Amino acid sequence: MHAASAPARMVLAIGGPSFADRLLDAAGACLAHDAAALMIFHPDVPPAVLVDRLRPAERAWLYGDYLSGVYALSPFYRAARKLKSPRVARVREIAPQGFTQSEYHRRYFALIGVDDMIGLLIPAGGAETVFMSFSRNTGSNRFTAGDVKSLAASSQLLAAAVTRHSEIAGPLAGRHVAAAASPIAHKAAPCGLTAREAQVVSLMLEGHSARAIGDTLKISNETVRVHRRNIYEKLGISSQGELFRWFLATRA
Repeated sequence: MHAASAPARMVLAIGGPSFADRLLDAAGACLAHDAAALMIFHPDVPPAVLVDRLRPAERAWLYGDYLSGVYALSPFYRAARKLKSPRVARVREIAPQGFTQSEYHRRYFALIGVDDMIGLLIPAGGAETVFMSFSRNTGSNRFTAGDVKSLAASSQLLAAAVTRHSEIAGPLAGRHVAAAASPIAHKAAPCGLTAREAQVVSLMLEGHSARAIGDTLKISNETVRVHRRNIYEKLGISSQGELFRWFLATRA
């Protein structure tokens, strides 16, 4: 498919069953990438994957740990919850400062050979967000500011197509009928964690440093350390790696 034809094919697909595929084609034509996916984020249920053009290692992670609950730690999922208009960003631009040292990064990006990722988030109405991700493998060049600019230049057209498709055919992922509690909070109570400790767990797993957690929660670094010590004692663990394994186990 020629890049120039991708937007036209997307427009022709509006209202039809191939729209999600053609939408990803149109966005992907803006930049070189090794893998891509399109999914729908919703604050109450796991993401719905509509198009999957991933390598085997990425696919195994997506349909395993990610959809089981780890999606709640994704910087893009977090950004979607505050989204007001289409947004394009590289993962390192929206991730916490300590993201590259987090277990999430080590067990996802580093483990499966993804060196960089860029995402396009589009509000789709009804609390849903269309998320298109494009990744580059380890050894490839990282995405540039030019890549961000190129994708952002097409974002309004892509968003307009999403809106029109929804008007004609309804939500891309269908209607959500069941809500789920917070992936971390609803599992924290049986372990005896307080609401504040559950917040600290969430921020730790996202990759926030102790200082960043303190700034976010408006508490001192010493209070953060006390919460972390209490969390480890209650869960019977002694490291962030074990905390991440506990989190994965609670999703099973």
